[in-house]
Amino acid sequence: MKILTPILPIIDSIKGNLDQLKQAGIITHQAIDYVPFQWFESERRILRKQTQGGREIAFRLLKEGQRLKHNDVVLITEDLVIAIDILPCEVILLSPKTLPEMAWACYEIGNKHAPLFLDGDEILLPYDKPMFEWLTAAGFAPQQASRRLSEALRANSAQGHAHSHGYHHHGDGNWHRH
Repeated sequence: MKILTPILPIIDSIKGNLDQLKQAGIITHQAIDYVPFQWFESERRILRKQTQGGREIAFRLLKEGQRLKHNDVVLITEDLVIAIDILPCEVILLSPKTLPEMAWACYEIGNKHAPLFLDGDEILLPYDKPMFEWLTAAGFAPQQASRRLSEALRANSAQGHAHSHGYHHHGDGNWHRH
């Protein structure tokens, strides 16, 4: 016999960051249940997932600019908080030493339509062997690491048109675009 979990509301907004909501006293005693996400799933607007605690949850994030990040809180009740856990993955890490080097790296990677993420003063992108080899040959001294890809850079064209290239994963260790 299957035990049914209570039906949760459809998530249509992000309530804030877990640490900030704790600091503000909004989250105090509630149990925290995380929803694990791969980096490429965090851009999807409509999605069904299961929390680590086994709760089914549906997302319908239709407002422009809504993108789930690590430790985003999507539900707060008297007893429960549901937060996002962006899972670490293999990445290419670049640490440009100067602003011109940072600009050149971002320009070249963007020209190849690879998703870019920022972590402090480091550039991160999903690991891809041909990209790693190209960056090495171009003199950027990339490193391979395991990190969360949560703070994506957004690029807009001269017309102000933001676009996503729809990266996704087939479970074969590589990200793909269709």
